[in-house]
Amino acid sequence: MHVVAGFFLQTKKISKLKREKTRYLFIHVGLYTLFFIVFCPILLGLTVVEGLIFSLINGVLHLIVDYITGKFKNIYFEKNDLKYKLTVISDYTLHVSILIISYILMFKPTLFY
Repeated sequence: MHVVAGFFLQTKKISKLKREKTRYLFIHVGLYTLFFIVFCPILLGLTVVEGLIFSLINGVLHLIVDYITGKFKNIYFEKNDLKYKLTVISDYTLHVSILIISYILMFKPTLFY
Protein backbone atom coordinates (compact mmCIF):
# COMPACT_ATOMS: atom_id res chain seq x y z
CA MET A 1 0.00 0.00 0.00
CA HIS A 2 2.83 2.39 0.81
CA VAL A 3 4.43 1.98 -2.61
CA VAL A 4 1.16 2.62 -4.45
CA ALA A 5 0.08 5.52 -2.23
CA GLY A 6 3.52 7.07 -1.92
CA PHE A 7 4.80 6.72 -5.46
CA PHE A 8 2.11 5.94 -8.00
CA LEU A 9 -0.49 8.39 -6.67
CA GLN A 10 1.76 11.40 -6.86
CA THR A 11 2.78 13.20 -10.00
CA LYS A 12 6.38 14.21 -10.65
CA LYS A 13 5.27 17.78 -9.99
CA ILE A 14 3.95 16.91 -6.51
CA SER A 15 7.03 14.79 -5.81
CA LYS A 16 9.32 17.74 -6.47
CA LEU A 17 7.18 20.55 -5.08
CA LYS A 18 6.25 18.79 -1.83
CA ARG A 19 9.82 19.51 -0.68
CA GLU A 20 9.49 23.19 -1.54
CA LYS A 21 5.90 24.18 -0.81
CA THR A 22 3.84 22.98 2.13
CA ARG A 23 0.67 23.01 0.02
CA TYR A 24 2.01 20.20 -2.16
CA LEU A 25 3.18 18.23 0.85
CA PHE A 26 -0.39 18.37 2.20
CA ILE A 27 -1.78 17.29 -1.19
CA HIS A 28 0.62 14.32 -1.23
CA VAL A 29 -0.19 13.30 2.35
CA GLY A 30 -3.92 13.80 1.73
CA LEU A 31 -3.87 11.44 -1.26
CA TYR A 32 -1.71 8.96 0.67
CA THR A 33 -4.05 9.02 3.68
CA LEU A 34 -7.20 8.76 1.56
CA PHE A 35 -5.78 5.72 -0.22
CA PHE A 36 -5.06 4.13 3.15
CA ILE A 37 -8.54 4.96 4.48
CA VAL A 38 -10.10 3.16 1.52
CA PHE A 39 -7.81 0.14 1.35
CA CYS A 40 -6.81 -0.61 4.99
CA PRO A 41 -10.09 -2.36 5.82
CA ILE A 42 -9.85 -4.44 2.65
CA LEU A 43 -6.16 -5.33 2.63
CA LEU A 44 -5.44 -5.45 6.36
CA GLY A 45 -8.75 -6.91 7.51
CA LEU A 46 -9.55 -3.91 9.71
CA THR A 47 -12.94 -2.47 10.50
CA VAL A 48 -13.75 0.84 8.87
CA VAL A 49 -13.12 2.68 12.15
CA GLU A 50 -9.82 0.84 12.76
CA GLY A 51 -8.75 1.59 9.18
CA LEU A 52 -9.65 5.25 9.61
CA ILE A 53 -7.71 5.59 12.86
CA PHE A 54 -4.70 3.69 11.49
CA SER A 55 -4.74 5.79 8.32
CA LEU A 56 -5.01 9.13 10.09
CA ILE A 57 -2.23 8.30 12.56
CA ASN A 58 0.03 7.16 9.75
CA GLY A 59 -0.94 10.15 7.62
CA VAL A 60 0.27 12.52 10.35
CA LEU A 61 3.47 10.52 10.83
CA HIS A 62 3.98 10.44 7.04
CA LEU A 63 3.65 14.23 6.98
CA ILE A 64 6.26 14.65 9.71
CA VAL A 65 8.75 12.27 8.04
CA ASP A 66 8.30 13.83 4.60
CA TYR A 67 8.66 17.33 6.00
CA ILE A 68 11.94 16.49 7.75
CA THR A 69 13.47 14.32 5.03
CA GLY A 70 12.33 16.82 2.40
CA LYS A 71 14.59 19.43 4.00
CA PHE A 72 17.56 17.08 3.67
CA LYS A 73 16.61 16.12 0.11
CA ASN A 74 16.61 19.80 -0.83
CA ILE A 75 20.05 20.27 0.71
CA TYR A 76 21.63 17.25 -0.98
CA PHE A 77 19.79 17.25 -4.31
CA GLU A 78 22.38 17.61 -7.09
CA LYS A 79 25.05 18.49 -4.51
CA ASN A 80 25.89 15.18 -2.90
CA ASP A 81 24.55 12.12 -4.66
CA LEU A 82 25.44 9.68 -1.86
CA LYS A 83 23.82 11.75 0.90
CA TYR A 84 20.75 12.30 -1.27
CA LYS A 85 20.40 8.55 -1.88
CA LEU A 86 20.90 7.82 1.81
CA THR A 87 18.19 10.35 2.63
CA VAL A 88 15.79 8.70 0.18
CA ILE A 89 16.57 5.26 1.63
CA SER A 90 16.12 6.58 5.18
CA ASP A 91 12.82 8.19 4.22
CA TYR A 92 11.46 4.97 2.77
CA THR A 93 12.76 2.86 5.68
CA LEU A 94 11.16 5.21 8.21
CA HIS A 95 7.81 5.11 6.42
CA VAL A 96 7.68 1.32 6.20
CA SER A 97 8.96 0.88 9.77
CA ILE A 98 6.34 3.27 11.13
CA LEU A 99 3.59 1.41 9.27
CA ILE A 100 4.72 -1.97 10.59
CA ILE A 101 5.29 -0.80 14.16
CA SER A 102 2.01 1.13 14.37
CA TYR A 103 0.09 -1.85 12.98
CA ILE A 104 1.68 -4.20 15.52
CA LEU A 105 1.12 -1.80 18.43
CA MET A 106 -2.50 -1.15 17.45
CA PHE A 107 -3.65 -4.58 16.34
CA LYS A 108 -1.14 -7.20 17.49
CA PRO A 109 0.15 -5.92 20.86
CA THR A 110 0.71 -9.44 22.19
CA LEU A 111 3.73 -9.75 19.88
CA PHE A 112 5.63 -7.59 22.36
CA TYR A 113 4.91 -9.77 25.42
